[in-house]
Parts: sequence; C-alpha cells; structure tokens
Amino acid sequence: MTLSQIFFHQQTIFALFVYFISVILAIVLFLFVQDKLNHPVLDYGWEKIGLPFIKTVLMLGFILLIFPVNFGIESAPSISALLASYDKRSNFLLNMIFLLTFLFPLIPVIGKWEEFIVPLQGILASMITFTWLCHSLNIENYSLFPDGKILLLIFIVSFITHKLAVYLSINLGDYFDRMFHREGFKDLIFKGVVLIMQSPVIFIFGHYLGKQLS
Repeated sequence: MTLSQIFFHQQTIFALFVYFISVILAIVLFLFVQDKLNHPVLDYGWEKIGLPFIKTVLMLGFILLIFPVNFGIESAPSISALLASYDKRSNFLLNMIFLLTFLFPLIPVIGKWEEFIVPLQGILASMITFTWLCHSLNIENYSLFPDGKILLLIFIVSFITHKLAVYLSINLGDYFDRMFHREGFKDLIFKGVVLIMQSPVIFIFGHYLGKQLS
C-alpha cells in the first residue's frame, strides 16, 4: 500500500472523523471545566495534567483506529487481540505516551520545539504497536529506526505541518474569540488540529515499518 493509499483509505478517513468529533467534545469539556473551576491552582492542574491526558487518549485512539492501515497493510491480527495478549499492554501504551508529554521539554536542544511532541507521540505509539505485531507474527528481524533520509523527511514534514496548524489556529481562534466573546480558542484549536495536520508524519513512519513485513 502506498502513502497516498494510506492517506485516503476509508479506515483513515473514519479515524480522522472520529478524532475530529472527539476534539470538538474535548473543547466543549474544557470550556465547561474552565468555567466551573475558576481557581488558579485547579486551572493549572487541568492545564498541565487534565489536557495532556485527554490529548494522549485522543492520540492513542487515533493510532488504534488506523491500525494496521498505518503500516500500509490491511490484513493483520486485530489490535484488540494484540492488547489482549498481555493484561497490561494497554496501560503500558497509555503510560509511555503520557510520560513522553512531560519528559519532552526536558530533552536538551529539541525540548523547546513543541512541533515535535505530536510526531514523537505518534512514532512511539507506532513503534510499540509494530513490536507487538511482529511478536504476534513471529517476526524477529525488524528495525524500529529508519535511515537518515526518512528521518529528514519526518523532520521537514513535522516543521511544515506544525506551522500550518499554527496558522489555522490563529485565524480560527480569532474568529471564535469574537463569536463567543472570550479568549483562548487559538490554543484550544491548535491542540485540536495539530494531530490531523501532523498525521502524515505518523503515516510516513508507519509506512517505513510496514515495508519490513512484505
């Protein structure tokens, strides 16, 4: 399966649709909680823990919905079967992606480049699920790390799509701020659209991994 086939596959479109609806519900939830909390400490906890957790759940939901199409294949053991192989796999996957959210800012040099958070989350989730898939298929010889050409492509696409997400959030954020007579929509919309905008990175990396199965 080519990258274009992955992008326009019905499973990918369905996953993006579900994610889009989930983002709208998450934004409504955020506005509701923000209005109810109205306390600096609680606001800080929600911003630093609540929202990152929701973003992590949405990211994992997206990855699980597009499996195994994200690897460029249509036939594979179901994700539920892979998760059921070991009782704590789902918790491990959630904890690893959630932990990355907090540890990323501490990484030297690149820790300040937030445009790489979502791609790294998607790449890590892809690595983990691909490892489970290989174990399920009794495949021992595989690589999780692409060559420099793929890494450069991922870097460029991550940067460009992040800028597009920023541009879109600024314009839509200002519009909704005026419509609802409140501030903060720019940040909310950015957090909502950034996964959609940067999903090509997930598919590029997944396509590299999946080619090893052919």
